[in-house]
Amino acid sequence: MRARARHTRGLEPFPATNAWKRSLDYLMYAVGILAPLALLPQILQIYESKSAEGLSLSTWVLLALFNLLWVLYSMVHKDKQLFIATAFMVAFHLAIVVGILLY
Repeated sequence: MRARARHTRGLEPFPATNAWKRSLDYLMYAVGILAPLALLPQILQIYESKSAEGLSLSTWVLLALFNLLWVLYSMVHKDKQLFIATAFMVAFHLAIVVGILLY
């Protein structure tokens, strides 16, 4: 119990008690869901045009790997919101990687 108290010193509760910070907390839920959706136009373009011209395979593989590390981090820290957002990002990055490899 004492070790837990030392680890959480200075951290605010989630959601925050301050109205402005609490609003920001909830906004970030939406960002976590909507941010991965920003990749949908790229995914649709690849699969509809059957072309990945101009896309860098190494960039998208690295982005998928980096986000996979965030997934691992969120699992270790039991951060459900971060896990959901980064898991979607990995899935969408991998969809782009597969599209690049196919086309």
